[in-house]
Amino acid sequence: MSLNQKRILGTHIFANDANTTVVDQIAMLKNIGFGAFFTEWCPEHTAEWAEAAAKHGMIYQSIHSPFCGEYDVSNLWRGGEAGEFVTNSLIECVRDCAKHSIPVMVIHPFIGFREHTPTQVGLDNYARIIEVAEDLGVKLGFENVEGEEYLAAIMERFWASPACGFCLDTGHEQCYNGGKDMMALYGEKLCHTHFNDNLGIVLPPEASIDDTWQNDLHLTMGDGIVDWKGVMDRIDASPYDGPIICELSRNNKPNRNDHDKYAAMSLEEFYRFAFDRLSKVVNREI
Repeated sequence: MSLNQKRILGTHIFANDANTTVVDQIAMLKNIGFGAFFTEWCPEHTAEWAEAAAKHGMIYQSIHSPFCGEYDVSNLWRGGEAGEFVTNSLIECVRDCAKHSIPVMVIHPFIGFREHTPTQVGLDNYARIIEVAEDLGVKLGFENVEGEEYLAAIMERFWASPACGFCLDTGHEQCYNGGKDMMALYGEKLCHTHFNDNLGIVLPPEASIDDTWQNDLHLTMGDGIVDWKGVMDRIDASPYDGPIICELSRNNKPNRNDHDKYAAMSLEEFYRFAFDRLSKVVNREI
């Protein structure tokens, strides 16, 4: 897409905000100028949120499938009862997307920093999810996270599937993928974006590898070191013409204060700030 000003802008909704319901946030986002949003998977609320999206003329672009705790996606690669549970849960998430006409389900291919070996049982489990997504017309946005080998294995196995897509997380590209151009690898499959910023690798050398997640700050665009003009150049060179969506945080990582200014804002002030920054990114003003 060459006319960047026509891009629909979107954001992640803070479903755990104690003061403003998701339904009220959807109306708030529409008033600010956003045209799309995504949420985490809360199956008891999907119908309500989809109804609010339709009421306000918003695109409910995706559900981010669960990936940690009891839903630890690394278990898909290990198999057993835990792997079966996670596989079946993600299939139910696909069904929820289809039921409510949500076009994309975002998936973390893996979670963790110590394992780097994809398995056949993992690919077989993902094949089950892919098959349901194909049947129901849901696109799976596999996200660039830690453990690039797992994303690579999925893309190699399922590239030809119409359900196989790629979700670019700009912050992960910077702090987990070492600045590697993930769009050069998977841009043809781009179906969703998670725009956010960070400061790269900020942990001291003596930090444990298990603390690497603390580099993933999810700052508002322009508050870190991501090359935003380069990001937009790469996206515009791809076939993707869907919404540009950010995924941000208002919470500090342990022993850091990078998010203090966001926490000091009201939720509406923060969303307006994020919309301004996202607009500037898309129009190459940052």
